[in-house]
Amino acid sequence: MEAHNEPVTDPVKVLVSDDSPTVCLMLTRMLEADPGIVVIGTAANGRDAIDKISRLKPDLVTMDVNMPVMDGIEAIEYIMAYCPLPVIVISSVVDAEFTTNAARALGAGAVDVLSKPTPDSLEDFEDIAEELREKIKLLSRVRVITHPRARLLDDEREQKARTNAGRELVAIASSTGGPQALKHIVSSLPEDFNACILIVQHIAVGFTDGLIEWLGFGSKIKVVKGRDGMALNPGEVVIAPDGLHMMVTNNNRIRLQDRYVPGPHMPSADVLLESVAEVGGKKSMGIILTGMGHDGAAGIKAIHDKGGLTIAQDEETSVVYGMAKEAVKLGAVDKIAPLTDISRMIMEQV
Repeated sequence: MEAHNEPVTDPVKVLVSDDSPTVCLMLTRMLEADPGIVVIGTAANGRDAIDKISRLKPDLVTMDVNMPVMDGIEAIEYIMAYCPLPVIVISSVVDAEFTTNAARALGAGAVDVLSKPTPDSLEDFEDIAEELREKIKLLSRVRVITHPRARLLDDEREQKARTNAGRELVAIASSTGGPQALKHIVSSLPEDFNACILIVQHIAVGFTDGLIEWLGFGSKIKVVKGRDGMALNPGEVVIAPDGLHMMVTNNNRIRLQDRYVPGPHMPSADVLLESVAEVGGKKSMGIILTGMGHDGAAGIKAIHDKGGLTIAQDEETSVVYGMAKEAVKLGAVDKIAPLTDISRMIMEQV
C-alpha cells in the first residue's frame, strides 16, 4: 500500500509591532501557542516595523496605533504604498481619540482591528487569543491592494443619482475589510441621495464611534449611530451600535434590541436585513460585502424573496469572500459586482 503524505503548510510569519516590550512578549507567546504561526521579529515603532519588513519578509504584521517615532497609521500608509501586506491593528480601547485613530487605520489599509488582550479574565483571554490566532492564519492569505497613502480611488464621485425603481431602504452587511468598502460607497453618494442606508459592520467593541466619524468625514450625506426610536430619514446612513441588534419597524423607525439570536454577532446583519425585507418589501435593497462567516446571507435571501434587489460584492474585490459567497450559494443574490460598481448600482435604484 502506498503512503499518502499530507501536504505540509509553512507557518504564517508574523512581525509584531508595539512600543511595549511586555506586550510584544505576550503577543509572541500567545501567537506561537499555535504551531501554524511563528513570530519572526518585533518592532518598537512604525519606522522599525517598516525596516524589518524589508529584511524579514513577514506574511502579516500586527500594529499598535500609538507609538513613538512613527505611529501605526503612518506606518500602515507607507506599507500599503510601498510593500503591501496584511496588517492587523491590535491596540487598547482607551478613549474616543483612539477609536478615531482605529478607524483611520482601517481606512489606511489595515484589514482588521482587534482589542489588545489583557489577562484580567483567563477565560476571556483564551477566547480572544484563539480568535486572534485564527484571524491571523486566515488574513495572512488575503490579497491587499497597493494605494499611495492608502486613499481609495473613487471613480464614482461624478456619478449623478437618477430615479429608477424608487428603492427607499438600503441595508448593507459587512465584516472584515468592510470599513474600506463602506468608505468607498458612502463617499460616492450625492447630497440629494433620497433613501436611508442602514449598516451592520462587524467590528471590535469600542470602535463603532470612530468608524462613524471616519465614514462621515468628507461625505456629502450624514452618517449617524442608530438610536432606539429614531426616525429613518432619506439621505442618512445609520450604523448599528455595539452590543445591540438593530431593526426597522413598520412606522419607519429604528428599534434596538438586546436579545439572543443564534450566531456570534451582536449586532446581527440577519436581524437588520430581515426587518428591512418585512418593512420595505419590493422597495428594499440588500447588499452584502466582504467579510468572514455567513451573517447576512439569510437576511439577503429574505429581501430577495420579498422582491427586493440584492447585490453581493465579488470575490476579486473582497478582502474575505465569505459572507457574500454564502449568500450566493443560497441563490439569494440578483447581481454580483465589484466594489467600484456598487455605488452606481445603488444610485440607479434610488
